[in-house]
Amino acid sequence: MNTRTIYPKINKQFSSLNAGALFMKRGVKRLQVVFYLAKAHKKNFDNIAWIAPTNYLATEDYVNDIREAAGSLFKKICFFSIEHISLDDKKYLQLYELADAKRVFCVVDESITIKNAAAGRTKRLLSMKNKFKYRLILSGTPLTQGLIDLYSQTQFMDSSILNMTETQFMHKFLPLYVDDFEVWKRWSNPKDEARLVQIINPYVLVCELEDNIKITYHNQDFDLTPEEAAVYQFEKEAFLKDREQVAFLQVVQRFQYLYTICKHKVDALFKLVNQILERKEKVIIYTKFLSEVKFFKEAGGFGEHKFVVMSGNSNKDKALTGFEQNIDIMICTYKVESPRLNLKGCNNIIYFSQTFDYKDKLHTLTSFYNKDVLNVNVYDFWVGTRLENLIKDNLHRKKNVLSNVCRMMSKDEALKL
Repeated sequence: MNTRTIYPKINKQFSSLNAGALFMKRGVKRLQVVFYLAKAHKKNFDNIAWIAPTNYLATEDYVNDIREAAGSLFKKICFFSIEHISLDDKKYLQLYELADAKRVFCVVDESITIKNAAAGRTKRLLSMKNKFKYRLILSGTPLTQGLIDLYSQTQFMDSSILNMTETQFMHKFLPLYVDDFEVWKRWSNPKDEARLVQIINPYVLVCELEDNIKITYHNQDFDLTPEEAAVYQFEKEAFLKDREQVAFLQVVQRFQYLYTICKHKVDALFKLVNQILERKEKVIIYTKFLSEVKFFKEAGGFGEHKFVVMSGNSNKDKALTGFEQNIDIMICTYKVESPRLNLKGCNNIIYFSQTFDYKDKLHTLTSFYNKDVLNVNVYDFWVGTRLENLIKDNLHRKKNVLSNVCRMMSKDEALKL
């Protein structure tokens, strides 16, 4: 980014709208753009309301980087946790009273957290958005599930951008189709994505999602043994017997649980981890079920090597401290919130079991808050079942939508629309 030429253009764009989006990876560069805009308008606001995830605000590096980028404006910043806005009425009222009494420059960091229109945090922010003199959203991942993720974020900037309800949005940009399981779903196509990007692009001040993490992906596929395949088929038939209807997610949870600890996959995991440790590197293993963590504890496949566990019930600070200091293996469950974001020195991630939720997989990479270039190996473990193929296809579709939208949001591509 050539700051001499692009900053004035960004400022002109922001000044005409009083709102905008910075779709940039988290880091110092993004903060510099934020406070360039804030300093350019400092005579027109009294305070900055900085809204961010709780674990961001608890991270020393994150707050220090804001302090350094803000300079003298730091004393005007009032920090609010995005989670507390919905869960803590007192904190919400403090934000509301600030916006009601003062001229406020509002920044929502990781605005993907307000993608769900039904969530309390989203409803509250949308209800008071017009009280903020300036509204700026930041995100390194504008969408994870599909175009619908952009609806509430766009509404927060300015509801006149789309001028439609969420239902109207889905009908317009997310046509229905029937998948291989005869389930009705909504997926966008490149034409719909281009139409939406063209509408919201005036508010996208920067879309620059390259970061300092260089990822190399490794897919590893495994078959069930004949015995495991027979048991899997028997258990499926037993589960579905006499059931006229089943909930799709219940089926996924049950069937995936049946084959997740299969022999070939487990053997490959222990072999791969040993190879990583021989390279004097650290590794994080992501699992979907707590039973997998219990299995690793009992199987002894890591030999004499110790490991820490990050799950909803674990002591997260203790686990992180151990991993950062002298333990080279961490086992995490999806959706677990890390108390801090600077897991340094880890070059390997293994997705031992898979998830339909692309957001969960993207979230695992936010643990790397580094100023240095980091090379990361990502290993995806897949089992040869129709369910795994469905999960793989689902994740691939979501990844493509994100990639396509972000590409079209870049300034060079926007000129071609």
